[in-house]
Amino acid sequence: MKQIIFTDCDLDGIGTYLMFKWYTRYKGEVEICSQSNFRKTFTAWSKKNKPEDYDKIYVFDLDVSQNNMDLVDHKNFVIIDHHETHIDNIDKYKNAKCIVNVYSSCCKLMYTLLKEKYPDRKLTDNQKLLMLLVDDYDSYELKLKDSYNLNVVLWNYIGNRAQQFERDFGTGFTGFTQTHLNIIHLNNKKVSRVLNELEIFKGTLPVNGTEYNLYATMSSTSLNEVAHHVINKYDDCDICVVFNLSTKRVSFRKNKERIPELDLGQLAKKIAEGGGHRDSAGGTLN
Repeated sequence: MKQIIFTDCDLDGIGTYLMFKWYTRYKGEVEICSQSNFRKTFTAWSKKNKPEDYDKIYVFDLDVSQNNMDLVDHKNFVIIDHHETHIDNIDKYKNAKCIVNVYSSCCKLMYTLLKEKYPDRKLTDNQKLLMLLVDDYDSYELKLKDSYNLNVVLWNYIGNRAQQFERDFGTGFTGFTQTHLNIIHLNNKKVSRVLNELEIFKGTLPVNGTEYNLYATMSSTSLNEVAHHVINKYDDCDICVVFNLSTKRVSFRKNKERIPELDLGQLAKKIAEGGGHRDSAGGTLN
């Protein structure tokens, strides 16, 4: 059977790929991309390959429903995702098999689906721990001490991150090597420098008749850390927006305790041609 997986390039996307591989014994190809460049990645791949020659084309952890229906709505596509913005467009699919459920992470959604489908196949404790770390980071609860550092290691790989992550954690999470610890130490120093140099602006943002306190800043790195820092520093911060001028992207984070009702995924879709979760989202600097 000829198969390929397109999955998000972040920790959740690559964790979802590993979860699928552990349960299904998958041995096919894998391509990583982001939601914003899925079309570019898939089109480039299609110039060298014929999608119709593949028995299954899987798409994980990507809301491809907004501008890619012509590419993905075919009978050999299987799409699994957990983003709330994707649910709004699920009726658009006429041919592809699409499973979209709101979950804290796509990795945990995949685990839930496959443990029921393959009840005789059991994950090891290390594999389950990796899933929990991925889920903890993607939901940005950060209740587990190693979840943040696992993401740091992933984004410091040079080259094919999926292959390198699988090399280091393909059997689950057993701890960090000394090389990983060195990467984590250097990242901590970098983040401290970035936070000390931030210039922060305050304003208000009207959404559906309600004005929210908005804090904004600019950074080309450590976007999650920057947003987390700003929200914790300012007690009246409802929304933090981080502009990345080098990539022309914008990231949204909210104070969940102050404004649980606001859906940042919908906000990003409306004003920044983006999407994401209720508590965190991203879009284009337009």
